[in-house]
Amino acid sequence: VLKKGYILLFLLVINLITNAQIADIYADEFPDSANVRFAVSGNYSFNSNAITNEFISKFFRGGYINGDLKNSILTRIKDENRMGADVSTGIYCALKLDSLFHKKNMSIFFSLHDREHFDALFSKDLFKVAFFGNAEYIGKAANLSGFNLNLMRYQQLQIGIFSSKLDSAAHWGIGISFLKGEEYISILAKKAEMFTSEDGQFVDFNTSLQVALSDKTNKGLSAINGYGASLDIYFEAPFKTRFGNSKLKISVADIGAVRFNKNTEVINQDSLFHYTGFKIISIYDLQGTTYSKTSQDSIINSIVPLKKTTFSATLPATLNLTFETRFSKRFLLTEGIRYIYNANYTLLAYLKCDIFINKKNTLSANIGYGGYGQLNYGIGTFLKFRNDFIIYAGSTNIAGFVAPKKTAGQGAYISLIKNFK
Repeated sequence: VLKKGYILLFLLVINLITNAQIADIYADEFPDSANVRFAVSGNYSFNSNAITNEFISKFFRGGYINGDLKNSILTRIKDENRMGADVSTGIYCALKLDSLFHKKNMSIFFSLHDREHFDALFSKDLFKVAFFGNAEYIGKAANLSGFNLNLMRYQQLQIGIFSSKLDSAAHWGIGISFLKGEEYISILAKKAEMFTSEDGQFVDFNTSLQVALSDKTNKGLSAINGYGASLDIYFEAPFKTRFGNSKLKISVADIGAVRFNKNTEVINQDSLFHYTGFKIISIYDLQGTTYSKTSQDSIINSIVPLKKTTFSATLPATLNLTFETRFSKRFLLTEGIRYIYNANYTLLAYLKCDIFINKKNTLSANIGYGGYGQLNYGIGTFLKFRNDFIIYAGSTNIAGFVAPKKTAGQGAYISLIKNFK
């Protein structure tokens, strides 16, 4: 009886889970021969310090998660575990203003993106209870405290300006975005303890919850559940070192928020919930109302009631800081750090090297540690064709494609760029 309650509570949680952009636009030099640049791009990434690619694939796409697979995660799980994912697709267009308003060294750009971010922080006990049940916790409490889950999907219209006017080589850029909020989910359990009686007849949930859920009846790309704005800032400064020409680059992206409308369901409450399951008198009750009354909504409303109101959600802002040195005509080395605020992210430190095969072909490799995972590495390429057509493609974490059963992260990106005179 109690097991069905755990399943419903877990299903509730599961159903809730459903780069600096200016720098990306000017990832290579905007040639003097071109006045307009147009591009389409897409990228995605997933990483975790515990959950493998195989587990995630079966969990979200459907598949049997057997005991061996669950036990393999237990060997990796820690007291504190992270996972996160980002998906983005979009188009952009950049125009040099000297061809329009006779402003030298200035460009204006427009971009339109569909973006989705997900991150979660969870304890070892939460994973055990969710996938193995509460047998291990008979007569004692499972510590689920610190559980945090965030999901935000929104569409972004950005306009900005980029300049090299500070001196002969320095660059700066600023972009302002208008945002349409499609979906938002946030769960923060500052305190969450589950106690199971020794005879298995009841479960006590002691929680301190903060929850926000955007309108569940209005979903899809056309859904408008909120509006917001954000700011991107980019700066790079070149200088010479004894090793070669160098550049210091810094950018901050997605400084902003989305205000979701009055149909957003919000919880902010401490509570104690005593659950004894439900009694089945006859097998015909399973076809009646007994089970249906114990729905996902009724469980969470029994713990804490939802109320509808407006809610402001802060975007996960990204800080990038890099230092690159051109050691030779064919070799460029970049050291960098990356941090995402409000996203259960740890500081990522990385190295990236570019090998210039010729003027039209560059190969790159990167290695880093931190973020949502641990060690990650990837490869990429830059290809330039006739008529100023450019392709960027690669993976920031290729291990997930090579060994999905043993690795906990993957990612890929592609940009198709065309310069026009």
